Amino acid sequence: MSFNALLAGVLTQDSTMPGASMMPSPGVSMGGGMTPPGAGSGGMAGGMMAMSGPDLLPAAVTWLWLVALTAVLVFHCAHLVRMSGQHRWFHASHILMIVSMLYMYASMEFHWVWLPATLQAWIFGLSTAAILVWMVSRFVRKAPFSYLWILALIMQAAMAYMWLPNWIEVLTWILVGYYALETLAWLLGLIDDSKGRGAVGPGDRSHFVALAHPTLRANVSMAVMAASMGYMFAAMQLMR
Repeated sequence: MSFNALLAGVLTQDSTMPGASMMPSPGVSMGGGMTPPGAGSGGMAGGMMAMSGPDLLPAAVTWLWLVALTAVLVFHCAHLVRMSGQHRWFHASHILMIVSMLYMYASMEFHWVWLPATLQAWIFGLSTAAILVWMVSRFVRKAPFSYLWILALIMQAAMAYMWLPNWIEVLTWILVGYYALETLAWLLGLIDDSKGRGAVGPGDRSHFVALAHPTLRANVSMAVMAASMGYMFAAMQLMR
């Protein structure tokens, strides 16, 4: 079964995948050169946009992402257990994102429809709000924080957006470009607050907590996370 046909069937069950309201109804074959209903009149069929773009998530690619994200999950869980304070919360935000991305990629391969998209959108909306409130409180108390928290905030907000039923095409491609740049920045070692130069906000820098682990393994793990998000955004957007 092609990914497009599978996704069309999965998305009709309780809107468990992002962009559900934009997908064609089940039973519409996208393969074998068939033309989606309404393709000749703006690509709309019954108020839904036909999937006419390329399939970027064949089984082999999906499995590659599943294996890579699982390895990164183990890496961050180990840090979560060993560390405390800001480090533990920072890695917890990554674990939350990785688990959701694993579920999303696995849904493509195994037809999982366990969690409604609205629940995940709410979870990441709340995590985004929590980080934002914490950052504002630190700013008011003149307690500088690492700029890596800004990246974590963007990640949580992007995950909330990913699970929404409707996307804004321009915003989606902006996120694709952003995560491509973040992936490169991690791989090139350009994101590093370990030397104390990444403090954000006014106040005494002596209590600044650096979050980065400037090692090749850590940078690759962060790059995989960023790349997995950018790739999913691109894959889903191209199929609208």
